[in-house]
Amino acid sequence: MFAGTWLVAITLFSMRLSGLLEQDINQGFIFLGMSLTFFLIGYTLTFFLRKRISLGIHSREYISDYILKRFNSYFIFWILATIAEILYSRGIPIVWLLTGSEKTYFDFGIPSLHGLLNALQLSLGVIAFYLYLITKKKKYIYITLLFVLYNVAIISRQVIIVLLIEIFVIYFYLATNKLKLFRTLIIYFVLAIVGFGILGDLRSDAKTFLVLAQPTERWPDWLPSGFLWVYIYITTPINNLIYNFSFPVEQYRYFFPNTLSLLLPSVIRNMVFSPEDYNVSGNLISLAFNVSSAFAAPYADMGFTGIKLFSLFIGVFSNLTWWAEGSKRIFFRAVISQAILLSIFYNHFMYLPVAFQFFWIYLFFVRIKYVKKSV
Repeated sequence: MFAGTWLVAITLFSMRLSGLLEQDINQGFIFLGMSLTFFLIGYTLTFFLRKRISLGIHSREYISDYILKRFNSYFIFWILATIAEILYSRGIPIVWLLTGSEKTYFDFGIPSLHGLLNALQLSLGVIAFYLYLITKKKKYIYITLLFVLYNVAIISRQVIIVLLIEIFVIYFYLATNKLKLFRTLIIYFVLAIVGFGILGDLRSDAKTFLVLAQPTERWPDWLPSGFLWVYIYITTPINNLIYNFSFPVEQYRYFFPNTLSLLLPSVIRNMVFSPEDYNVSGNLISLAFNVSSAFAAPYADMGFTGIKLFSLFIGVFSNLTWWAEGSKRIFFRAVISQAILLSIFYNHFMYLPVAFQFFWIYLFFVRIKYVKKSV
């Protein structure tokens, strides 16, 4: 998954379909070899360090009534907290956009709490989808759709993408006909790209984006705008990352402030660090495209040594979450899968609104006793 994700991204980068993509592709392949090697070292060594690994998880035929009650409690809490956020923000971004308000989606939410609620809704979204698959009760799929529509209303594409990827992992895990699933995936993937473009055009002016993206003559301009959005979003982080390699790190920061600052809620982070203390994206070629993958911050902390250590860490962490004990494993796999797939954009391994899912899911399943139940 890790190797395939980055190889596809670097291959798209090598096609040079945008005038922005001018960095040395060889540096990209060097990075891929380095990061993959240390990822595999961390992942493999963890097998030897762990005493045993349980291969089985609870069957889909086992579910307790307590899970359903616990889900309802968590869902009600999210609704109440979300209402509080809407009242605090005095509206929602989609209304501000349609009415021409000066407020944007950056102005929505209660600082720090908003990120934790994002992690909660992501966790509830995948759990609801799982409950729908095993109970066939439509109310759970409606809840999952509610989360998608809510994030459309607050113009949060990131949460929608994370949720859809995690849902797919759950669906793939339980699917019996994998071939049919892949055909369906292709259809939904194309529709998602088109929708991504429409939402992107709402969020930013389409003509402005076309100027910023600088598509070359080789770009097939008959494609919907979503394909250009996706291509640019996939390739510009690698372009920025390789650009950062031209800035040698002269002083190592052994506590990884750039990398670890993402783990802190914004209120605490601003108390611990000043804005000059951390930079998760490093140096940027264009301010319009301001992400540099999950590896820019580790590089800023300790150069290529930072990339090696970070790759080693996510290899270990991926093993621990992929082979977690009990029924939380399937949800941990969904979260870690999207973190790996989206590592070309951002560090979701440590980005609190996403990574905090591990806590919510652990809390959700702690001390759950399963009993056989016909569904």
